[in-house]
Amino acid sequence: MTTMPPQPPPGQGPVDPGGAFEPLPPPPPDIQGQPHQPAGQPPTPPGVPPPPPWVPPFPPYGGYQPPRKFTFTRAIFVTLASTIFGLSLLANLYFLAFSTMLETAGTTESTVKEGQADQKVVVLPIEGIIDEGTAAQVDEWFRRVEKDRNVKAVVLAINTPGGGVTASDHIYHLIRQLKQRRAIPVVVSMGALATSGGYYVACAADHIIAQPTTLTGNIGVLMPRFNVSEMTERWGIKERTLTAPADGYKNAGSPFQPEKKEEAEYLQSIIDSAYRRFTGVVRESRRGRLKAPESQVFNGKVFTASEALAAGLLDDDKGYLEDACAWAAARAGLGSPKVVRYHRRPSLMDLLGWRWTGAASAGGGTHVTVTIDRKLLDELSAPQLMYLWRGD
Repeated sequence: MTTMPPQPPPGQGPVDPGGAFEPLPPPPPDIQGQPHQPAGQPPTPPGVPPPPPWVPPFPPYGGYQPPRKFTFTRAIFVTLASTIFGLSLLANLYFLAFSTMLETAGTTESTVKEGQADQKVVVLPIEGIIDEGTAAQVDEWFRRVEKDRNVKAVVLAINTPGGGVTASDHIYHLIRQLKQRRAIPVVVSMGALATSGGYYVACAADHIIAQPTTLTGNIGVLMPRFNVSEMTERWGIKERTLTAPADGYKNAGSPFQPEKKEEAEYLQSIIDSAYRRFTGVVRESRRGRLKAPESQVFNGKVFTASEALAAGLLDDDKGYLEDACAWAAARAGLGSPKVVRYHRRPSLMDLLGWRWTGAASAGGGTHVTVTIDRKLLDELSAPQLMYLWRGD
């Protein structure tokens, strides 16, 4: 017995059980121009407009949106934004990858004169004010020299007015220590200045050579002090610093109180101690070579190269860096030495430390931004011993 497919209800088209057929288009309007009324629905009353055709609802927020008009201005903005973002990303990746190298200062080596690689003469520059950073740099270089067995001699290229007492003495100690550990000659080549702490450092070398225009000597000690008690008194400012013991020397040398005789004598005794250390180093270094009376040498005077040679403070007053390297090579018994120079590689902080302090104002002029460093305030307020010439 054959089963017949179910028949659709009256007024409805045939059923598509598989959904394989496309829906039929809507029938054309009737003769009166009204839309065709589907079967099974009540007719529209006369004079009443037919209902609008069914339109699917708008998608939820974030769904399909009508395309916006892509203008030329928008294209430029998107391009610039993408470029800036890309450059910023690359810069951050670069600094992240090389942060360790950039944040840490190191040492680079350049060749001054070609020669045998196993016969190296190293030139170490000591320039600027001598401070703890200078001593730390020299210490790093000497450690490098101790590890490099190809280094046979060292030349110190000194161009400094001096600096801190302790820093100068530290470098002096490092030179003597290097000579003991490696037993290699150390020669000093003086540039424009090798005064006070610069000469103190030179005393540890085996041979001292100066250029004809060098200024050196200045054997003495300096303790910069400033007293502003009279100025603060005019402004009604009084120092109320408390110390223990109350009648001791804890606050001696304060710039905000009138100077006391016993405190000045106390500070002078400290300076005299550093002075005795300086003169003792010179006596030991130039034993048998000093030609002038000590009263004419240890008086803080700065000498020209010829005057220093006559006083016995130098071994040569007409030598340059190449002469110092030649003397060191001959002393070490080298035939064809290779001369190299150590350089301090600047760190990222050093590079960022350079900044412009002047800025143009709206009126066309300029103004200067003054930055006061805490270290500078400490140096101005606290007495410090200096092997330093202030005549430059």
